[in-house]
Amino acid sequence: MSCTAHGSASFATQCLRIGTACMSSAVNDLNSTVPKRIALINPTKFLGNLLLAGGLIQQLCELCLQHDSELLLVLDESFCDLVGDAWPGARVVYYPRRALSHGVSVDSVRLWLRCVRQIRAFAADLAFTIEEDSVSHRLLHASAARRKVSSTVHRYHWGFDQVLDIPRSGRAPGKEGIWYSYRDVFAALGLPIAAVTTDRSPTVPAYMSLSPPTPDRALLERLATSGLELTQPIAVLHAGASKRYKQWPAQQFVALAVMFAARGYQLVLIGAGQRDSEVNTNIMRALASTGVTCVDLCNRLTLAELASLLRRVEIMVGNDSGPSHLASALGVRGVVLFGPTDLAIWRPLGRQTTTLQHKHLCAPDCTRHHCQQQYICLQSIMPQQVLAALGLNLGLNSDPGLGSTSNTEEK
Repeated sequence: MSCTAHGSASFATQCLRIGTACMSSAVNDLNSTVPKRIALINPTKFLGNLLLAGGLIQQLCELCLQHDSELLLVLDESFCDLVGDAWPGARVVYYPRRALSHGVSVDSVRLWLRCVRQIRAFAADLAFTIEEDSVSHRLLHASAARRKVSSTVHRYHWGFDQVLDIPRSGRAPGKEGIWYSYRDVFAALGLPIAAVTTDRSPTVPAYMSLSPPTPDRALLERLATSGLELTQPIAVLHAGASKRYKQWPAQQFVALAVMFAARGYQLVLIGAGQRDSEVNTNIMRALASTGVTCVDLCNRLTLAELASLLRRVEIMVGNDSGPSHLASALGVRGVVLFGPTDLAIWRPLGRQTTTLQHKHLCAPDCTRHHCQQQYICLQSIMPQQVLAALGLNLGLNSDPGLGSTSNTEEK
């Protein structure tokens, strides 16, 4: 599992060979040879990233089936129940992130080696990454593939046969989204998936296709026991996020929940993990003092169950997070609240999703990790603006079926 470092001259030559010439030849040469054994190593822990890249990965599955090539996907085990059957014809190896997060032990070493052995046994002709994370690149190093390609020239240089220079920011207007960065990796590798070969005509970025089952009897009984009635309009709120700077204030979620309740919506809080649980507990406590009823399903649903529930709700409001992208991918009408994160890169792709962000209030030197104005771009968004984005600012008798179908940034 050793990795071979390339000399500086060789590395520079590799980088110079990427870029427009490589991209152009990949797009135009539709008859280029597709490797017989391809491994995409993508164990991202972020649900939103997987959903944004998943449509392109599904196109890779189709390409491999058409060319009689074998495909191995390496994904995070957390997403098994949600997307396990979403990859026709592909083999899937699941990275055991949860077990490995507890530190080094006999069991964790065994699980790591098992994952690596499965990847190496595939004996890929081409193995590549589309994300910048270290886990993907460590597994790529260990893959034993004949050709190992990193997509991140700015972070991981050594031990690969090729390093792609794919920009993730500062892209051309209209193509700023991360979806385009993912697509350009496939193009640079000469993999003629549909999104690459149709580049001459407008290509609309899209999430992966999901087919969550309808809620089964056990889930329906659990929801009913919680006091939720699926035949009545439901508004789902996700107040958590992977980073503090992505979190809209809990008191704003409380105010918004009260407004939804006044308009006849049942309220549901979702989330996973201790931080989400703490935020939800504070919101539930504040709502109890107002007499508003809310159901807290934090840590009580699998991702597949969450997707099944989202298919049955009318509204989803959340921070820039995986559940918000999931709701957008499922076509749920909703609002996603953005702080200092680059909206142009991470904008949800669903046509029923509206985004709100007050970036115009930020100081010139504001960054995600250093803000002297307490993330005013997010904090200054008012619950009334969320209602307006949903078309629910017409009074207490607003029709729950009335809503926004745009995907815009409020300035």
